[in-house]
Amino acid sequence: MRAEFRMYGQTPRLSREDDMTIPTDYAEDMQALLGADYPAFAEALLTQPPLRGLRVNTRKLSAEAFAAVSPWPLSPSALCRDAFIADTEDRVGLHPYHHAGLFYMQEPSASAVIEALDPQPGWTVLDLCAAPGGKSTHLAARLGDEGILVSNECVASRVKPLCSNLERIGAKNAVITSAMPDQLADAWGACFDAVVVDAPCSGEGMFRRDEVAVREWSREHVLGCAERQLLILEDAARMVAGGGILLYSTCTMNIHENEEVLDRFLSAHPEFTMEPITAVSLPRAFSTEIGLREEIALAGRLMPHVIPGEGHFIARLRKSGDEREALPFSMGKAPGKAEQKILQDFIEETFTSILWTEPTLRGDAVWLSPGDLPYAVRSGVCLGHFVRGRFEPDHSLFLAENADFFQRTVILSPDDPRMAAYLRGEQISADCGKGWCAVCVEAGGQAYPLGMGKASNGAVKNHYPKGLRNFK
Repeated sequence: MRAEFRMYGQTPRLSREDDMTIPTDYAEDMQALLGADYPAFAEALLTQPPLRGLRVNTRKLSAEAFAAVSPWPLSPSALCRDAFIADTEDRVGLHPYHHAGLFYMQEPSASAVIEALDPQPGWTVLDLCAAPGGKSTHLAARLGDEGILVSNECVASRVKPLCSNLERIGAKNAVITSAMPDQLADAWGACFDAVVVDAPCSGEGMFRRDEVAVREWSREHVLGCAERQLLILEDAARMVAGGGILLYSTCTMNIHENEEVLDRFLSAHPEFTMEPITAVSLPRAFSTEIGLREEIALAGRLMPHVIPGEGHFIARLRKSGDEREALPFSMGKAPGKAEQKILQDFIEETFTSILWTEPTLRGDAVWLSPGDLPYAVRSGVCLGHFVRGRFEPDHSLFLAENADFFQRTVILSPDDPRMAAYLRGEQISADCGKGWCAVCVEAGGQAYPLGMGKASNGAVKNHYPKGLRNFK
């Protein structure tokens, strides 16, 4: 983060019983903005605990199907058709359903962002500020295996969790890049049906969950964030194709990073107009009552005393014209003749059907990819690696495909002791023939792969990645 965006002031604070503290300046600003609604807002902030949101990965199963097998009590979210409020304090990331990518834990109001976009299969979408992957995993689920998702994260240390989350939910047509927004705009141009800017912000919507957000808040920080957000939008605008959508969101409450940023952007960009959010019903934003243009009221302002969640701001803008450029994809080289023979033998021994796209070679790795892009760090699904004259599959392949894609499967219930052993990295017993197999969890009569093993003589050697194993 650039130095000019790290000016954190020291302010007196208000407290609640669990020692969460709220900056006095923030309380004063919100009271001035909300007026008669401020007491309800303050009560929600200071007395109500944060809710746990769970969004179903509809690439793999429907929300209704997951609700029928959920280990935890769920209530439907009013903000997203695929999401629920989960009534549990469990470490849900340890559950086999999470390992299989059946759901993603997402703060309830955050799930409204992609709901508001309502992306359609076949779209090409850029998630410009993507880590850790909440919006990107939602986009991947909605796009399915059609269209292209480009997920960008400019902070190198945040790329790995983004890759991991997209891998876990089984995204096939996702390209992960790491570059600054202006670099992408220069390299790509107006390529996208939609660009999502879930902008870095002052994080006022995280106050009930993260004391760091409270500690780092100041009025100076808010204004610095607003300047950065406007710069990001300037670059994002260049990448929206004519007729496409620019979706802007933050997880903060003040008008400077929300309504005012939009007003300034629209003043400089007459090619963009606000449009109503119709896929989900959201409370409207401020506009004329704070001296801004009327159309800004078409944005959604989600606040914790009004909706079930921590708070978000969401705006949908349409770009005029018909300008459109093609993403500059390049394809990797095909495996050589000897490598093709090894790969073909593996495919015939392991899968029940053909691959969904032609494999390409990068080093010793074989990828099933929509293509490479400038600044890409990962594209598509890694099929596996050539290792000393043989082929070994990659973990990501088993999350991207259904159980019936594999010739050999081991299907275990969530509470089968062998499932817990497998997720700890241990060898398990199972009679499924000899060769690579998909280890699956059963849910509602269906099998969902969560990893791989190598079967022989009634045992399955564990190949679950060490960094993903349960150790408790």
